[in-house]
Amino acid sequence: MKTFPGGVTACLLLLASPSAPAAAPAPDRPAAKAAAEIDALLEAHWKANGVGRNPPIPDEVFVRRIYLDLAGRIPTGDEAAAFLRSTAPDKRAALIDALLAGESYVARFFHLWADVLRYKSRTVNRANVVEAVYGKYIRDSLRENKPYDRFVRDMLAARGYAWDNGAVGYYHRDPDMPLDNMAITSRVFLGTRIECAQCHDHPFDRWKQTEFYHLAAYTYGTKSVNEPFAAARAAIRAREEAIQADFLKEKAAAADGGKAAAERKKARLDAIETRGIAGVIKGCVGQLFSPVGLDRDLGRVLKLPHDFKEKDGKPFEAMKPATPMGPPAEVAPGQDPAAAFADWVASPKNPRFTRVVVNRLWREMFGVPLTEAFDDLHDDTKAMAPDVEAYLERLMVDHRYDMKFFLAAVANTRAYQSAVGREEFARGSAYHFTGPVLRRMSAEQLWDSVVALVSHEPDARDRDREARDERRVNVSKMAFEAYLAFDGEKLLDMAAARLVRERELAKRELAIREAMVVAKRTGDAERYRDLARQEGDISRERGEALAREFILPLLDNLAKKHGGPSAVAVPDPTYEVHSNPRILTSETWRRMHVPGYGPAPKTQAEKDAAAKAERERLAALAEKLGFAGADRAGFVAYCERGRGEWVRASELESPAPRGHFLRTMGQSDRDFVENANRTATIPQALLLLNSELMTEHGVLSPYSPLMAFVNRAGTPDERADGVFLALLARKPTPAERAAWGAASDRGHAVDALVHAILNTKQFAFVR
Repeated sequence: MKTFPGGVTACLLLLASPSAPAAAPAPDRPAAKAAAEIDALLEAHWKANGVGRNPPIPDEVFVRRIYLDLAGRIPTGDEAAAFLRSTAPDKRAALIDALLAGESYVARFFHLWADVLRYKSRTVNRANVVEAVYGKYIRDSLRENKPYDRFVRDMLAARGYAWDNGAVGYYHRDPDMPLDNMAITSRVFLGTRIECAQCHDHPFDRWKQTEFYHLAAYTYGTKSVNEPFAAARAAIRAREEAIQADFLKEKAAAADGGKAAAERKKARLDAIETRGIAGVIKGCVGQLFSPVGLDRDLGRVLKLPHDFKEKDGKPFEAMKPATPMGPPAEVAPGQDPAAAFADWVASPKNPRFTRVVVNRLWREMFGVPLTEAFDDLHDDTKAMAPDVEAYLERLMVDHRYDMKFFLAAVANTRAYQSAVGREEFARGSAYHFTGPVLRRMSAEQLWDSVVALVSHEPDARDRDREARDERRVNVSKMAFEAYLAFDGEKLLDMAAARLVRERELAKRELAIREAMVVAKRTGDAERYRDLARQEGDISRERGEALAREFILPLLDNLAKKHGGPSAVAVPDPTYEVHSNPRILTSETWRRMHVPGYGPAPKTQAEKDAAAKAERERLAALAEKLGFAGADRAGFVAYCERGRGEWVRASELESPAPRGHFLRTMGQSDRDFVENANRTATIPQALLLLNSELMTEHGVLSPYSPLMAFVNRAGTPDERADGVFLALLARKPTPAERAAWGAASDRGHAVDALVHAILNTKQFAFVR
């Protein structure tokens, strides 16, 4: 266990920022004008309540706060130094605009919406194509600054296949559970906890059970699409019907009971054979696909439950779509009810839609929403600053739900650029927004701040992950359409042949395994090894046969339908197959390619060339940073080791697996809406004190951006200044400098200073 003297840590627990005059106001631009209006309303609110604005913050506090709030991480040493050196009068406003325009904004706010929408990149221990495209939809929406109302409308009206519309992932989060999904929708977008009315009239609010069912009727017809072999299903059904018809015909015509019994037995065997063939097809598909799209059954009718006991309805009564508040959402003849519902939810006329998003974004900047219980609104719910909230709602509507503009307006206010309130905000108490509240970093902010200390490209997208996701989506689309394009009867014939072949292989495999048991029992090691090789040969034979006799004909047919060559590109002849003999793996499909379904898989030569180009790029970066000779090679190795690991939290599996830094620090498990936790725990403290984050492979590596920045300094004092600047965006106070001088005199190195500051409250809090 790596430890440091308590004296270093103890003195740094008392870190305090020096005071400095506030920066000049932002220039005359729309966000600045809106900020001035917000400040004026807050000033009136403070005057009415006998409070005043907190003192303005100096640049060193502002730069760290704005990076954490808009970029989701601390600034690097170079970024902090550049901002502090600047004398531009509008540098704060310019930095706000730059952060909102960059990729760091996407990484930061992806987690807000991932928590709200309960997004998971994996479900039931497997990654589905829907999760991949849904995550991309959220990121792309943030990247292009899609208006919030359209962002929501796209999700609520979504239908079609995942590869055409990533927004279908919203409904797939609650697969084929329309009532539960409606409860989540009402809470997330309307701040209305109507879920209690699912079983009975709401005990604490005005909502009736019938109102919940009327609302749920809009989206009740939503269903998953997960069967790409419709033609095969029809052929199977026709074959089963033919078998049944023959059975009945023979039974009726038979005068001899023995003959009738024989025909009935044959019919049963034929039926079993048909089901076996169906199992081959379904098994192949089942390994490849979970639901890949959404459809809407417009004829599906929602009825009150059988145990309905309220006075305004009766059991099994059909519920027509109707809204419980605001203007009605009429469904035109032939219109998808979900589309009408989406328009109603995301309308500025909806009394709660705008209010919820205003409070959610304001809370991200101030730590406290204007309306404390904005996700549990009642008709009499009051905001803590009603005039401010009302203005912000108008601002959001007038600027067409532009989330970046809204955040820029809030960030430019004098109130936001004021010192934090250090009193702990208690639920039910009043807060007057004289400055943001002091709050602990989220798990993602902590992790991403560490990434900024370890990675020289902290905001880089994980292109490898993006390529894998794109390939997976293209493969799923290719396989899906390959089944759809194939004649059902031919598919049955192929499956029947595969069934016969598999039975042969299974019989041989069983005999080999029985012989292996005997060889092991008798101690015949050579015989056992030979039999094991034969078993492996059967597995390879199975994979080659599956690919040759089942997959390739499907893909050849698909290629012909696209007007391309019949030959399908197979970059790698080695096929990996599942241990279940009847199931093809998605890996088998990924090794094949039909033109028109994304780029072909890279050959080994292409992979080698890409790796070489990346090493050359890293070598150039090393030279730019001043690493030469053996250090240059060490730098390249350091970067290659961290590739895919030292990336923003938004680029990792979401949520992270149990035991990961993010989960230990309180990341949401995404089982519930906004289920993250910022409470400090002993395991968190132990992780920061002793984890590999602080080793020569992480923060303290001589190749890390932190240590490279620090080591550029000359004197020990300048190196200490670099540590403070990189971690806290400021230089040490005279008292801190004296404390460090005493510690360094006792033989403590810079790594002890880094370790100590990283374990202070000042590092872990948004100030």
